Amino acid sequence: MKTPLLVLSSLWLITASAAPPQTAPLGDRVDAIVKSELLALGIPSVSVAVMRDGTLVFERAWGVADVEKKTPVSSASTYPIGSLNKQFTAALVLKQVDRGRVAVADPIGKHLPGLSAEAGALPIWQLLNHTSGLKRSVSDAATRSQKVSSETLLAAALKDKLESTPGTKFSYSNAGYTVLGVLVEKLYGKPYAAVLQDEIAVPLRLTTLSMCGEPKPGQTTGYTRAQTGRPGPPPGQGLHHSHELGAGGICATTADLVKWTHALHTGRVLSDPSYKAMITPRGAAAPNYGFGLSVKKSAWGAPVITHDAQSLTGHSGDLHWYPQQSLAVALLYSAYPRVPEAADLVPRLVLDVPLPVPAAPAADTPTVDRSKLVG
Repeated sequence: MKTPLLVLSSLWLITASAAPPQTAPLGDRVDAIVKSELLALGIPSVSVAVMRDGTLVFERAWGVADVEKKTPVSSASTYPIGSLNKQFTAALVLKQVDRGRVAVADPIGKHLPGLSAEAGALPIWQLLNHTSGLKRSVSDAATRSQKVSSETLLAAALKDKLESTPGTKFSYSNAGYTVLGVLVEKLYGKPYAAVLQDEIAVPLRLTTLSMCGEPKPGQTTGYTRAQTGRPGPPPGQGLHHSHELGAGGICATTADLVKWTHALHTGRVLSDPSYKAMITPRGAAAPNYGFGLSVKKSAWGAPVITHDAQSLTGHSGDLHWYPQQSLAVALLYSAYPRVPEAADLVPRLVLDVPLPVPAAPAADTPTVDRSKLVG
């Protein structure tokens, strides 16, 4: 599917002079940013949550969960979280490392027998940090509305030859995380959805964290952003969540995401060695990616551990952890494609970092195949 790339406008990045003063309450400043930088772009719904030192200091939602029904969104509204799922899959694998059931150096074929020699030899850590050489996508547009089995997904993920020599290139791969999702089911002996509940959602009291399943009350509808007029249907309209095993397909609120983030990064999920493995890039091929998480510097130089999401379901988001400030920030919204320029705006407000100067409007933009950009 080809979609014209939206032309940037001066709304993309608000100037410091146009923002509420830093002395204004945080809620007022976030409200102004969301309205000017996201809702003004035609995004139907936006949710934000902020947790600092384990305390939820901000949680708010704007817009409508369903454009046709004009259903208002609320803080209790859930969103498909797309590739934010990958950190949950990585953590579930590492929990089994802590229990001695598996090692990240193990070839995947040790735990998933019957694979080809090439696929079976891939070490688990290369699947975790996108250096395995597997292709990017698994889902087939012709069958995306149908429920598929884990066995079918595994075969689809591994049916093609590797695109690069393992360990030599970072190449973002949903297929690799599909294989890891199947591995999770094998190691735990039950469906991924049950593992997620038993190992993460229930122990951490994340009441909204679950596989998306059929549309549920309070779940936001996804859309494709429209430059003018009403938003359109998402590029993956009708996509069944089973196609996203391990790589996506989880729903949650922003509040549960920041609770999860704080728990993960303060030692409540993994052993210290496994946590350090998760946030430590391994090898020159993936200099900024650990296991399910990116480790880098923010635009203003602060260390940040993060991941973004952009799903064919018509949802996008960002999840940040600032270790020096014990700060978690979650942003979810019901639009595709993602607005990368908006990712750092709320963290800047919370940390009193000056807002960026507006980018110059683009004079012309090409047409791109956005189905290849999903992450």
